[in-house]
Amino acid sequence: MKLNRRTFLIAGGVIGGGFVIGTLGAGAWINGFDRRSMQRSGLPDGDKLIADWLIIEPDGRVRVLSPHTEMGQGSQTSLLQIVLDELNADPATTTLELAPALPEFTHSNAIAGLLQESGTPAWAEGFVEKLAGRMSYLMNIQFTGGSTAISYTGWRGFRHSAACARMMLSAAGAAVLGVPVSEVTTRDSRVVHEASGQSVGYGEVAAMASSQTMPESPTYKPRAEYGFIGKAHPRIDIPDKVFGKPVYGIDVRVPGMRYAAVAPPPVAMGTVTGVTNRAEVAAMPGVEAIVIMDDAVGVVADKPWRAEWAARKLTVTADPPEGSARNDETLMARRWALLEGEMDEVATRGAGAARMSGDDVVEGRYNLPFLAHTPMEPLNATIWPEDGKIHVASGVQGMLSARVAAADALGVSMEDVVFHPKSMGGGFGRRNGLVGSGMNYVTQAARIQKQVGGAVKLIWSREAGVRMSTYRPADAALMQARLGADGKITSLHARFWAPLPIADEAIPPYDIPDISVLTGTEDPALTPGVWRSINMSQIAFFVEAFIDECAQKAGVDPVAYRRSMLSDPRAIRVLDRIAEISDWKNRPQGGDRAYGVSFIHAWHTWSAQIADVSFENGAPKVHQVWSVIDCGTAVNPGSVEAQIQGGIHYGLSAALYGQINFDEQGGIRQSNFHDYRAVSFSDAPRITVEILESPDAIVGGIGEISTPGIAPAVTNALAAITDRTRDLPIVS
Repeated sequence: MKLNRRTFLIAGGVIGGGFVIGTLGAGAWINGFDRRSMQRSGLPDGDKLIADWLIIEPDGRVRVLSPHTEMGQGSQTSLLQIVLDELNADPATTTLELAPALPEFTHSNAIAGLLQESGTPAWAEGFVEKLAGRMSYLMNIQFTGGSTAISYTGWRGFRHSAACARMMLSAAGAAVLGVPVSEVTTRDSRVVHEASGQSVGYGEVAAMASSQTMPESPTYKPRAEYGFIGKAHPRIDIPDKVFGKPVYGIDVRVPGMRYAAVAPPPVAMGTVTGVTNRAEVAAMPGVEAIVIMDDAVGVVADKPWRAEWAARKLTVTADPPEGSARNDETLMARRWALLEGEMDEVATRGAGAARMSGDDVVEGRYNLPFLAHTPMEPLNATIWPEDGKIHVASGVQGMLSARVAAADALGVSMEDVVFHPKSMGGGFGRRNGLVGSGMNYVTQAARIQKQVGGAVKLIWSREAGVRMSTYRPADAALMQARLGADGKITSLHARFWAPLPIADEAIPPYDIPDISVLTGTEDPALTPGVWRSINMSQIAFFVEAFIDECAQKAGVDPVAYRRSMLSDPRAIRVLDRIAEISDWKNRPQGGDRAYGVSFIHAWHTWSAQIADVSFENGAPKVHQVWSVIDCGTAVNPGSVEAQIQGGIHYGLSAALYGQINFDEQGGIRQSNFHDYRAVSFSDAPRITVEILESPDAIVGGIGEISTPGIAPAVTNALAAITDRTRDLPIVS
């Protein structure tokens, strides 16, 4: 469903009919949403919560509650920076901690932001905020991903709450000091009256301030007064990580704990029917139980290595998914057949564009494989009974989703499950709960514990993680464009196999008058998942490789060609700057070395990349990558740079090596890093990142934006050396 269509249904049907549903009670129920009161009810010391997400202790300490988990992205530091600046809090006594895994701490800023940015009328913004709050509560939305933490929760949510708290504290402080509120200022967690030299600490007036109603439209600090936002700030999690203090899911220990490992079915997405050598494995040293589930077979033992060794000895039988076992060639043929048939139009511009033919038409056909996530920390979950509750500890991107999934698997209510979120050694979308089977490692642990009782810690092997993942869908695209007399694209027709959750992402960022985007899907063959950058990892490759082919047809330099079809000043500035810092005009041309470019707009961020690529010993070598981005305001430039670098390496791993294939029996061929390769030190390019700022723009996302651009940049460079690569991975 397109975002603008979703906006029409919600904003038009709900907001436009607000007066009607109000008479039925729904409008009043939505308007009665009060996040602060809900969060207070979810805390034992709720009276200390002065505004959403913000607790001020009597001694003046400020505690920031974050609904987003940490998986190495560093967003917690940026969230803290926003609060420090807007609250004028003392950095020495302000800390950030994870919010409880409770419905009271769901977050709705992303939902409200997307709706409002897509055309909600200004008069309805307050109603939309409350509607989104109710939706997030009912749907248990408490997740990390999609570049939402800073752009939405931070900039829209935390900034608003901190500004409200500052104004409330100022009013309370002025009352205590006996001076007009217009004469006080705030700094380092104190309300200050400069004229008299008096001041009072936030903790001393927090109770008085907490009794006030939060302002609807707080006054934000001017940019010139920022002391933390826009400045490189040391990550708050690094000191503890250096000394090994954080507890990751894999580190959890509880008394009496046994260990579990799992064997996946031999057929991808197969249903387990049994184990042919159960007695033999059950007799192995330390083995306590064998648990047969529909999607795997678990082994419980006294040591983790014994559980894993026994799981590897199992001979599991399984039925293939409905239809037949998967096969690479058959699946690809089905994709191409679908692309040639009837499809659904999901995004348009202008008059749209039908299938084309003629000498002035450029056509490109592209193919992408399934991809797994392979976070460094193997997936794991620990489950144990305590004080009449079932406790679950794991590193997840969706805390409430994990709690709900565990409760369902255990056959108990969510209220009977206590979830303990832990740090994650990477996620990339694999640990989210937005996909139904995304929490299968948690549900498997729950089902095993339910059968054997006591405390159980499940650790998936790397092989299990690859073969029971949720996958970036394989995709294929048929791209067609008609060029005008000046070589520019006048109409674009794009057909994608994989469905598009937000179809407008598929509209290229260029000034092309008429565009039609069609999509359709059949049996996905593997469980689809949310992979880093979501649909953009496919769309960017298809579009940016095709734009280069159009530039070649027009006989125009690829950077100049893109620039000629841009009108947004931010876009032009980013493209001009990447050409400048890479010395594009003097790039190698011909021989065995060349530059390639890509240009993307997503998550309110403009991004350009240029890759310097050569052939060495018959294989591609990426020497250097330049990246220029404009994300509006870079809250923590140091973290932004790190995210861009990490995203490029992650995307380059997929572009060069990433693929999930099927063997003759329908099982997944890949198992570990020896056959599902990642970029190593010898492969890694030098990366130069430059950040441009547009202070008046919406704060854009960073965690996803650099991953999709590297594949087309590399293949566009290779196309200047040899035949164009339209299928990934580059190194089969």
